Amino acid sequence: MRAVFAVLFVFLSCSATRAQEPGTDADAAAIRSVLARWYSELRPGGERRQWQLYAPGAIDGGPAETEINPHSRARSPTISNELAAKALDFTYDVDVLKIDPRFAKAVVWERGYFYAWAAQRTYENAASALFVFEKQPDGHWLILAHQANSIGIPPNKITDPMPDLRERFYKTLGKERDPDADARNAGKF
Repeated sequence: MRAVFAVLFVFLSCSATRAQEPGTDADAAAIRSVLARWYSELRPGGERRQWQLYAPGAIDGGPAETEINPHSRARSPTISNELAAKALDFTYDVDVLKIDPRFAKAVVWERGYFYAWAAQRTYENAASALFVFEKQPDGHWLILAHQANSIGIPPNKITDPMPDLRERFYKTLGKERDPDADARNAGKF
């Protein structure tokens, strides 16, 4: 009887060890691809269909969308408050990626760059995003949970040098502004 329990214990411990092995390089690439698509959907010009990347029963704890005209009787268009949607320039780094056969976790450092016309400088905002992924029965990965929080930038994460977004700002968001007048008046506000 002891021998049967010993064999059963060895079998269960071996299968449990096998279930906790880290994911493959293909899984990591698939998860990074989902992240890339997530951020491309959020960026200006994206179709904002990031909900297609959610697993059934997914939870989104990111910044809520804002209605443009909340007092309208008609459904008001919304604005995404995700950093990727608001920033003039956006990048992200995957700081942590842990994968097991069924679930994965990614901690992503988001960087959004903006241009301050009154100071004539680029500045940076940051957010830390946590994604939990679930592997679907067909083998592809979907987002089970997402949470993003704006955060202070620690010294080891500060972008130095900052990108120069002056030209891009005056071609897009600041196209109604006079760049020469802004440069003359810089710092007077």
